[in-house]
Amino acid sequence: MKIFKTTILITLMLSLTGLGLFAGGTISAKPYGYVKLDAIYDTGLGHPGNYIFWAKDPGNSDGAFHLTANQTRVGLNLKGISFGNFNVTGKVEIDFHAGNSENKAYNFMRHAFMKISNGTFSVIAGQTSDIISPLVPSTLNYTVAWAAGNIGYRRPQLAFKQEFKTGKNVFTIHAGITRTITADYDGDGVNDGIAAGFPTVQARIGGKFALGSGSLQIGFSGHTGKSKGLVDYDSSSINFDFLLVMKKFKLVAEYFTGKNLGIYLGGIIQNVNVATTEEVNAKGFFVNVVAALSKKVDVSVGYGMDDPDDANLWDGARAKNAATFGNFIIKLSPSVKVGLEISNWVTDYLNQDQQKTLRFQHSWIFTF
Repeated sequence: MKIFKTTILITLMLSLTGLGLFAGGTISAKPYGYVKLDAIYDTGLGHPGNYIFWAKDPGNSDGAFHLTANQTRVGLNLKGISFGNFNVTGKVEIDFHAGNSENKAYNFMRHAFMKISNGTFSVIAGQTSDIISPLVPSTLNYTVAWAAGNIGYRRPQLAFKQEFKTGKNVFTIHAGITRTITADYDGDGVNDGIAAGFPTVQARIGGKFALGSGSLQIGFSGHTGKSKGLVDYDSSSINFDFLLVMKKFKLVAEYFTGKNLGIYLGGIIQNVNVATTEEVNAKGFFVNVVAALSKKVDVSVGYGMDDPDDANLWDGARAKNAATFGNFIIKLSPSVKVGLEISNWVTDYLNQDQQKTLRFQHSWIFTF
């Protein structure tokens, strides 16, 4: 009976919302996304396979071939509610890289958040991208240089963003609390991140400046958090981001330094050395140049490197990871693209052999 009443109440609320009886009128949902097929050949072997974080021992293989549609992405942009000077929007987005069977892929939540904004001040509540290190290189590879110089992922958060506009220039302060995602290192059945009793804090200050027909954006960001167990571990970072946009040219770059960054996809996804009870310190960067050769052809070239401190590592740990990549994308129509990317991955292991792979990735993309 209780479940029945709850169902009736939820149905009534949704009906009233659709009729516009709540403040602000009806809610609209606009679908978007893309269908993507990737055909990939690795001369060695990359981890985990369909996309690559680092090169690993190929074992008995003579290379590897992957064919997948799992990066296909769908989402809904939501809007329609308003109160006072504030508008409420939202986003729900998924893809299918959940790591299960290749022809029966599960959905994988990327974004699910609401945003309340008056144009200069915003509140963001839900799961979305990290505040720190907000830029990504232009790659066909799904992982956009994660574990190879680019940090920042997605996690649940409550964040606040204030913009200050002076002429054509905009200054931004962005800060919030985020879920501390970590492991149960002491094995007591309680995740050490939630056991800390306090969330992780992230913040960024930045500026976007008019520059002729383009713009220059720079930002400084960082985070601090900790886990609680038999051994307490700290996680922190200091980061710099740079974006220069001209008419037919874009330069993107980021630098990071910090410790216990695996969950932020830094330190080549290595967090702590449990044996020595040390956090893994790491630093890295990426740089990416994107240019429009014509209205139908874009090219992108870049390099990224992630370098954990050997003093914090264990035998066999990933000691350095570097990726050099280049791609071109041809627009067959406004909604259909084909692309080819070649990337070279070199991964050092502490007291073990260096591993390499050259990756050839061909993609077909239909956007909507």
